[in-house]
Amino acid sequence: MKLGFRCSEGSDNFQNALREVTYAEERGLDSAWVAEHHGWDIIWPSSHLALAGLATRTESIELGTSVTLLPQVNPVRLAGEVNLLDQISDGRFRLGVGVGWRESEMENIGYDFGERGARMTDHLKAMNALWDDDVASYDGEYISFEEFELTPKPVQDPHPPVWVGGGVEQSLERAAFLGETWFPVWLDTIEELEPMYSKFDDFVREAGDEPSERDRPILRVAWIDDDPDVARERLQEFFDRLVQNYRDRNATIPAAMQEAVNGDFEEFADGRLIYGDPEECVDRIEEFEDRLGIDHMVLKLYNPGVDHEQMMKFIDLLGDGVVPHLEE
Repeated sequence: MKLGFRCSEGSDNFQNALREVTYAEERGLDSAWVAEHHGWDIIWPSSHLALAGLATRTESIELGTSVTLLPQVNPVRLAGEVNLLDQISDGRFRLGVGVGWRESEMENIGYDFGERGARMTDHLKAMNALWDDDVASYDGEYISFEEFELTPKPVQDPHPPVWVGGGVEQSLERAAFLGETWFPVWLDTIEELEPMYSKFDDFVREAGDEPSERDRPILRVAWIDDDPDVARERLQEFFDRLVQNYRDRNATIPAAMQEAVNGDFEEFADGRLIYGDPEECVDRIEEFEDRLGIDHMVLKLYNPGVDHEQMMKFIDLLGDGVVPHLEE
């Protein structure tokens, strides 16, 4: 089981992120991740720029996007940037992609929100064409090119793994046929994910592969503390802040998140979040491994209200009390 984390992001947090990721590498964590959003101060507008900086100061930790908003970017440019980032990191890059969910964000940067699913599929096909052929041509609905040679070449062969995010059946199909694996949204419970993984496995077999040949990653919101009661309380406070953050930006609040602040928080958290003391966190992570076959757990540690000091404490607790048990 690999263990990764979302580091500090957004605003003027890059130096904090750099300290966290280099320290996490020392403490044995396997990967570090950043997201992409535009016009939102808690997320940077370019995950790739941030990861390029982190790549130059690290040696072994894997680096990934959770996620790049694929319908909002030119896929030819993105494929070249992905290859360059793979060069900078010496083959440590993982490309997580998603359709996006903030309508105002997508419209404000010039894309039709209603077309995001079709663009996602088209852009994945275009990038695969670029990676599959030395001189590539593609004629799609939103992007076309002829006899295009993509440079530079990536370190990983044939290209960095593409983890396709989403929570509907079409995203599972895209992941199986056009990506390396599926990267689920963090709100679904284990019970909700079980039939979805079964469907994904069916798509993988249709694509001509065995599910065991594909990575099995997942992202989960997390809080770890020596005192499990403190972990639960802090996580509930985070969800209160997060829902208010969504309201302040007139963003759609998922129904499950409403449950977190209006209902029984522990019922909401069960099978959905990773929290508690190190021993409890290990048990919760291993439940995802046992029931879903997860082999790469990414913890969303940085959230509104979490400062750099708290992040470093998280990394220490993971390094001391979680990483050794996942390596057994």
